[in-house]
Amino acid sequence: MALLTLGIHAQSFKEQKNMLSAQFKEYKAAQKDKFEEYRKQLNAEYAEYMRQAWTEYKPCPPKPVPPRKEPPKPVVKTPEEPATPPVILPVPQEEPVVEPAIVPAEEPTEEPAVPIVEPETEPVAEPEEEDTDEPEEMVLPFDEVVPLAEPTQPVVPAIPLPEVKPVVTSVPGHTFSYYGTSCKIAGMNSTHRFVLAGVKEEHVADAWVTLAADKYLSVLAQCAEYREKLNLCDWGYVRFLQEMTTSFFTASHSNEAVLMQIYLLVQSGYRVRMARSDNRLVLLLPIEHDVYDYSYLTVDGIPYYVIDDGARNGRSFYVYDRAFPHEMALSLYMSSPPSLKPVGGKTVERTLTSKKQVSVTIETDKNLIDFYNDYPVSSQWGYYSSASLSQDVKSALYPVLQQHIEGMSSADAANLLLNFVQTAFDYKTDGEQFGSERPLFGDETLYYPYCDCEDRSIFYSILVRDLLGLDVVLLNYPEHLATAVKFKEEVRGDYIQLDDGKYVVCDPTYIGASIGVAMPDCRDEKAVIVRI
Repeated sequence: MALLTLGIHAQSFKEQKNMLSAQFKEYKAAQKDKFEEYRKQLNAEYAEYMRQAWTEYKPCPPKPVPPRKEPPKPVVKTPEEPATPPVILPVPQEEPVVEPAIVPAEEPTEEPAVPIVEPETEPVAEPEEEDTDEPEEMVLPFDEVVPLAEPTQPVVPAIPLPEVKPVVTSVPGHTFSYYGTSCKIAGMNSTHRFVLAGVKEEHVADAWVTLAADKYLSVLAQCAEYREKLNLCDWGYVRFLQEMTTSFFTASHSNEAVLMQIYLLVQSGYRVRMARSDNRLVLLLPIEHDVYDYSYLTVDGIPYYVIDDGARNGRSFYVYDRAFPHEMALSLYMSSPPSLKPVGGKTVERTLTSKKQVSVTIETDKNLIDFYNDYPVSSQWGYYSSASLSQDVKSALYPVLQQHIEGMSSADAANLLLNFVQTAFDYKTDGEQFGSERPLFGDETLYYPYCDCEDRSIFYSILVRDLLGLDVVLLNYPEHLATAVKFKEEVRGDYIQLDDGKYVVCDPTYIGASIGVAMPDCRDEKAVIVRI
């Protein structure tokens, strides 16, 4: 009897479990249908507004990269020079730094909310001040502190994306190359091609209705999947969509390709605008920071950059400027380089040797260099450092450096790394090497034969953060860029006082100078502090 009762209870539990599972599936299906209806409604309204007359705007000329008067040769500290006592340079009151305003779009009050998860940050423990009997040191002056602009939150699509299984090679689809990495959008075929009757409002609106059909959802989901798989930042994702669509619509310039780019970016949660100029559709991107060498339109006080070489000289742009719910501005922040695959041996080998006999052979990926060549030059110095180095370069460089600094104090290790950057690289100004100002990402510094003070300071800041785990800031002088490091132990030398912390100057372009020695011309000159 007990066994019979147990069997009945077991059967009842199984039935209950199946019933709950069925109810959950029904709930998921109902939610999917709800969001699908919501998606269709959003795009239908968006297309309907698109039929109204677009607003005319006149473009602003591109902002040139600000020139910097740099010394033709690095300053060398000779051993015969008498040592100067450490100095504390006066620190003026900080000036508030106002980032360009990106006004969030108004959202309808009766729409399902799309949750955005804020990244959690752990508080950094400040080292305790140590008493010292040494004479008072000098604090370097600075004008203001420029914080590293907060990166945009992870992109949350404005619509729910269907689940997509990993791409199977045997499944037909559209294959293209993204900086040497082969990519495939499974199931994307000739049925996904459409033809614009023109670029007038009604023509674009009709095509938008076509793009909003269910068959493009899989394309959108796979693009989002590649964004994660290739570790693409915002700009990298834009370039991915450009490569995919321009290879799919084979004309040299295809209005259809541009419209598909805009559609996929909008559905991916980005704030973009579209325009027409001289019978071509144009992608307009608002970027959180100043971007050089791109013409732009000012719409509602926000600069929208013209992401089209062939349209940058247009005299008039007619803009469709309606917002899409939950849109976010594009950021140039990059926490690490994209995960590209070198194809056909596209690597460049180089051996670096410092005066302290640190020697290492590095291979840089030409595909990654091509990616950086297409990256907009911006005013965000800290972003070049935050991108760090590619994993392949780290795997070759870091074990060698770690072997040399093993067992050293942070100060001695920082000195060895400083000497490595000072003496293993050859110096030339950007004007001599490139013809204009151009800050380099870390992998670029290893690729190109020469580098200047900005590139060395960015590269050194990467090494100190990654290998020593210390906080670093950049010291941006009118004609020079240096670094300052916040050590955990007491380190004597020239420094700046920031956030109740002591940041010791480490100058990768003052050849022969150790940590704590500022370049003579910079001792009395105010710098802008750039956080990383």
